[in-house]
Amino acid sequence: MVKSSSGALFWTTCRIGERIPARSTEVTHVQIDRSRPLPAQIVEDVRGRITDSRLAPGDPLPSTRVLARQLGISRGSVVSAYEQLVGEGLLITSPGGTRVDPSLRVPGGPAAAPAPGPRPAPPRGDLKPGEPATGLLTGALWRSAWRAAAARPTAHPAAGSERLRALVAEHVRLTRSVRVEAHDIVITAGARDGLRLVLAARGRRGTLAVEDPGYPSLRHVPRAMGWRLQPVDTRAAGTGPRATPDRHADAILVTPNHQFPTGAQMPAARRFALLEAARRADALIVEDDYDSALRQTHPPLLALDAEGRVAMLGSFSTTLTPALALGYLIVPPLLRERVADLCLPTSGLVQDAVAAYMEADGLRRHTARVRREYRRRRTAFVEIFPEGVPMESGLRAVVPLRAGVDEDGVVARCRAQGLAVEGMSGYWSARGPRAPGIVLGLGTGPLDRLRERLAVLRRTVDGS
Repeated sequence: MVKSSSGALFWTTCRIGERIPARSTEVTHVQIDRSRPLPAQIVEDVRGRITDSRLAPGDPLPSTRVLARQLGISRGSVVSAYEQLVGEGLLITSPGGTRVDPSLRVPGGPAAAPAPGPRPAPPRGDLKPGEPATGLLTGALWRSAWRAAAARPTAHPAAGSERLRALVAEHVRLTRSVRVEAHDIVITAGARDGLRLVLAARGRRGTLAVEDPGYPSLRHVPRAMGWRLQPVDTRAAGTGPRATPDRHADAILVTPNHQFPTGAQMPAARRFALLEAARRADALIVEDDYDSALRQTHPPLLALDAEGRVAMLGSFSTTLTPALALGYLIVPPLLRERVADLCLPTSGLVQDAVAAYMEADGLRRHTARVRREYRRRRTAFVEIFPEGVPMESGLRAVVPLRAGVDEDGVVARCRAQGLAVEGMSGYWSARGPRAPGIVLGLGTGPLDRLRERLAVLRRTVDGS
């Protein structure tokens, strides 16, 4: 892909392993519309190219870093788009890069070379963990916010729009009982970007204690940065007193209000014990406060922090849409200057649109709608899986399997029916015997379709 002098974008595709002779290179014009969420445009464009065979099975795509640089947008926007396309079964990722799934069959398109061995049909994305119900984000306020932002595009500092940072400070004061100022906040491309920033600002690579089980996507970031991961088993008491990192941890990544994927909350005594352990080890605590707006919960660790050891990650992915690739980081005073030096700018248009939406009270009202919808989805899940463990936000759930059941086999049968569920084993860092289970999302599709797909999952699990 190359960029023209006019700012229009061109994709260049070739088969993996082939040279790219000038005469045979396929070049197609792409126009970026800055008034719409950029990740959604990337998804639409790639999906369209696959559908009409301009991208064939096995074709490589630009790396997220290259595409972000040439589009002039944040890498998080491209990562978000690629992840959605992987979830739809259109792309696959590997150490060699991202490419169109070689096994994909496009009606009317050229047949792909047969893959060795049997392979289940790619999942359509139903019940995919982590996918929010983005269809709720409609209405005049949302459209008006984007029109206002597009009418007056503004450049912002790398740390983010002062206007949006002030609004986020007020938002966390009202919803999380945390008093911070705009200068304590950095606007990011999401939770992973915030984690990258705060670990880089720490100044040295060391040992990061992580919850086990935990969120795989966030573990990839420190591992890629050269940090050693120290899994801390949270099963001893949920996220209880015995689930404590040792004194060699330089930083601790924790989800005290909504442990992922179990949904457990950290008891108050454990929170104070964790803060004391961090003080003794001179460790930084990184608190991932995801989904907090969607449930009643305890105040975050940041509200209990008297020494400036806690950094808090926040995101608009679940309340609004992951296509925005927008979040925030509340930075401890000692790291504020270093984080500011490391910031990369996020889309000014997206920041201005979200700020306008918040000023019009759109975020608060939309969050209330989302909470009601997720409550209905959680109820639908419990009706079909009374033995299941729904997370309080209603966005994800866990279905335990009987001891001895082949978890991988159940996942494979689900995926063959278009269910993008995941095995519980993929959320563990440490090796060893684990209770099998299925992790699923409750956000995709309308409620009636969710009930239908849950019924399919019920039959699949019962037949295992």
